[in-house]
Amino acid sequence: MAEMGREELAGAVKRIAWGYVLLHVNVNLGSLNILPNWLGYLLILGVLPMLGEREPSALLLRPLGILLVLWEGVLWALTLFGIPFDSITLSIIAAAVGLYFHFQLLTNLAEIAGRYGCPEQRKILCLRTVRTLLVTGLSLPVPWARYAGLTLGAAVVNLAAALWICSLLFSLRSSLEGAGRLAGTE
Repeated sequence: MAEMGREELAGAVKRIAWGYVLLHVNVNLGSLNILPNWLGYLLILGVLPMLGEREPSALLLRPLGILLVLWEGVLWALTLFGIPFDSITLSIIAAAVGLYFHFQLLTNLAEIAGRYGCPEQRKILCLRTVRTLLVTGLSLPVPWARYAGLTLGAAVVNLAAALWICSLLFSLRSSLEGAGRLAGTE
């Protein structure tokens, strides 16, 4: 199988960026998110084979991505039908799977950025660490309702991280496209 070109790689990164937009932007009709997280994971899942051509460990994320699509799909469907969900055990497992999935995906993207000399490599690695610490901290059993200032601070940091990750991934796509134009056709 021929290795994909930089334009295809840039397109894959663009789909991942849009996947992250769907994961971080909620537009609700009542309690139902009309930009569902499962769709964001599907976008990412669809390009893992392409990323795997450049970074083989990205292929290992496929089973976890499938689990996340199913998890988010079930949660979305339960919300659609007004069925409450409150399994703390399944929520903790899903959070751990998601934490590893995003940590590894961002690591893979940083490796690809480094391979092409894209300036986003170090920022992606930094963002990966910030995101991991943030998600871990927000998963701790803190009575968020009791600490309004802490809750507001966590929300602001979470929003900043979400905007940063989306912006950085679109920037990486542009850098990959620019590297391809500078190097000529592949």
